[in-house]
Amino acid sequence: MAWFVEWVVPALMIGCAAVLALWMAGAIYFDACGGAKWGRAVAWAWLLGVVALFVLWQPIWQPLLVLLGVAAVFVAWWLRQRPSHDREWQPEVAVLPRAVRDGDTIAIENVRNFEYRTLDDFTPRYETRTYHLSNLKGVDIIFFNWGVPLMSHPVLVFDFGPDGHVCISIEVRYRKGQKFSIFRSLYRQQELYFAVTDERDAILRRTKYGKPQEAHLYRMNVPPEEVRRAFLDYVGAINDLCEKPRWYHGLCTNCTTTFYWLPNSRCRCDWRVLANSRLDKALHDDGRLDRSLPFQELRRVSYLNDIADSAPEDGFGDHIRRELEVRRHGR
Repeated sequence: MAWFVEWVVPALMIGCAAVLALWMAGAIYFDACGGAKWGRAVAWAWLLGVVALFVLWQPIWQPLLVLLGVAAVFVAWWLRQRPSHDREWQPEVAVLPRAVRDGDTIAIENVRNFEYRTLDDFTPRYETRTYHLSNLKGVDIIFFNWGVPLMSHPVLVFDFGPDGHVCISIEVRYRKGQKFSIFRSLYRQQELYFAVTDERDAILRRTKYGKPQEAHLYRMNVPPEEVRRAFLDYVGAINDLCEKPRWYHGLCTNCTTTFYWLPNSRCRCDWRVLANSRLDKALHDDGRLDRSLPFQELRRVSYLNDIADSAPEDGFGDHIRRELEVRRHGR
């Protein structure tokens, strides 16, 4: 047992201290220093100070207590930061959607339907669209992947039959000049955004007008009442966000995990919720995608880019689904 006290306990203490010090270094850089270049020097000075503390002060539990005390004060400050709607936003996330329900009818204001020439050159266009819950037929899910093996971006597309399709995507609300950064997303640097968009906007901005992302569209196999609950959960979350901004977090409140926090979602304890480029396989295993085809074959016939990029503007959604169905039966 002496070996446990002599070796394992100090190793655990050092491990805990290292994780805490590294997290605080990131928070110092991003949140205390605003990501400025000089903030890197401050973060490195912090880390070197922690190393010196543990090297020069023995026994090891004493500097650990000091670190925990400093961390407690820092975290108390960090938790007092508040998200805001009042920032200089990137144009594509500048306007928040809002939904108004009147019985069976839901009118969604500020549905994004931009006319893109490139990802940075577009004509902004927002519309109010009306959907009837009695027309809700089903839901599709699109996975976009930009070449990162374990990361994708899922988007739900609700099918309202004669009322058309509407895409809802949980995203980062980027401030002007911000780029994607998994490290920044772990701190209080980005707000949450629910993008409610025309289907053509949601797909082509990722497959055609920006750095091309691979897209796969699947029809979900879920009961109608579950589709309805999911849509109404989204409506509630969209309106709640209008009233109270929330932080985006790369692990806890991201494009996938946020969905599983909605009131009527089933909590999913699965590593593929975080490594969400594997989530389509998990849904297939659960029978929530078409099980009549093996997963790899289903994924192949669900590839969307070539069909979407050449689809006409009028009847875009119906066209891509017809072409996907032709591919499936002609496989």
